[in-house]
Amino acid sequence: MNVNSTKVLSSLFLLTLLCTFAYGSGLPLASDLQNEYQHSGINEQGQKKVVLMLVSQPNCSYCVQITEEILRPMIISGNYEAHTVFSELEINTGKTIRDFKGSEVNATEFAQRYGAWATPTLLFLDEQGNQIADKIIGINTPELYGFYVDKALKQGFSTLNP
Repeated sequence: MNVNSTKVLSSLFLLTLLCTFAYGSGLPLASDLQNEYQHSGINEQGQKKVVLMLVSQPNCSYCVQITEEILRPMIISGNYEAHTVFSELEINTGKTIRDFKGSEVNATEFAQRYGAWATPTLLFLDEQGNQIADKIIGINTPELYGFYVDKALKQGFSTLNP
């Protein structure tokens, strides 16, 4: 291995470490949806953003797959920053969150409002918690999953910003 190859490999290793530290192991965990949307739910053009919420649970290997192969690369790309707020809701953990109206609610009960009992489920919501595009349940076709997510995001964004 020559010196240039070693430098390239070292740079790639450091970049991987930087991305891991910068973005953690997953998506931002939902805690106070009302506050989170007020701070990041409107873009620079004054347009409303779609809340893309991954409903997950501990030990869900498909949730990890969607996060690592689809959602995290979307965040890192920067291409979705102007129209999407990413969030993860962990169910079956006993945790509570503050919903879009400011009420404290069990995370699992919050997911049940949308019929999201299976994980992974992707929800597409507005600033009041209304569903604005069809949810995506499970992962049947991994090679088309990104297409379905983009389609739902475009539909949601168009609904919010006619």
